[in-house]
Amino acid sequence: MLKDAQSTLWDGCDKYYILSASLRALTLKKDYGLSEGCFNEWMQFMGDIMPDGNRLPKNIYQAKKTVAELGLGSMKIDCCPSGCMLYYKEYEMLQNCKVCQRQRYKHFTRRGKDKVVSLKSMWYFPLVPRLKRLYSSMQTAHEMKWHHTHQREPGSLPHPSDAEAWRHFDETWPDFAQEARNVRLGLCADGFAPFDKTGRTYSCWLTIIILGPSNPKNKVDVYLRPLIDELKMLRDDGVMTYDVSLKQIFLMRAALMWTINDFPAYGMLSGWMTMGRHACPICMENNRGFSLACSKKTSWFDCHRRFLPQDHPYRRNKTSFTKDKVERF
Repeated sequence: MLKDAQSTLWDGCDKYYILSASLRALTLKKDYGLSEGCFNEWMQFMGDIMPDGNRLPKNIYQAKKTVAELGLGSMKIDCCPSGCMLYYKEYEMLQNCKVCQRQRYKHFTRRGKDKVVSLKSMWYFPLVPRLKRLYSSMQTAHEMKWHHTHQREPGSLPHPSDAEAWRHFDETWPDFAQEARNVRLGLCADGFAPFDKTGRTYSCWLTIIILGPSNPKNKVDVYLRPLIDELKMLRDDGVMTYDVSLKQIFLMRAALMWTINDFPAYGMLSGWMTMGRHACPICMENNRGFSLACSKKTSWFDCHRRFLPQDHPYRRNKTSFTKDKVERF
């Protein structure tokens, strides 16, 4: 890759190198949604109009091979088809699920040879290489410290670092706050469309891909184990990281400060039932929900007056809420 980064497209070209041209071409393919066939024809055409002996990749395979070492890598982890466990760390060598005893592999024969393939797998994309790479670029290394150096305007909240939660975290863990280059993360479990079908621009990292066809639902915590292990390591131990802006190595730590999700995803992550009579994760079993006689649906009508101040007039209102009912403090 270093050789490609220093090799020009042709002798006398001083603007593009093999690596930079491959990156630019693949970026254009992604930005404009070019098919592989269109990309290959385009690269062939560009090579034809360049001087003879040019070193431009001829197709998408050669372009991807050129930039392959820039990738961040991934981990393929086998899973129980029922979502009971991962074949990970201490369970890596097991052949059957320790919970439901289902087999890990499917055996079949192809062209006279015995083949083995896992029944279900997931892919995990580690955080550490991506966090370290942010400090290997001069531009992003400066931006990673912006929250510590920017001027705060009283009464405004342009950045999470201006919020009370950020200040409370700094007061609770002052040793973490002393290093401005430490990273604070949020876990997003909301919807995600990776193929630009919604026109939205995402500023989040994909960390886990779970094969379907069914939603893991309340077993999603099983698949989160590699992420939780890495987050614990980043919080407790940290990793040595090179900061190119200051030309020094430092101990980078990271902390999970937020979870971003809708209410059903909240139930998946927390394990609390967000449906039925006990749907409220605050009231839990101390609620006054009831089932409607005909539809059998759960209703929380007139369950909220008890949270009003003691002298609020709604507490003594017998007509606008449940008839002849007074909500006492």
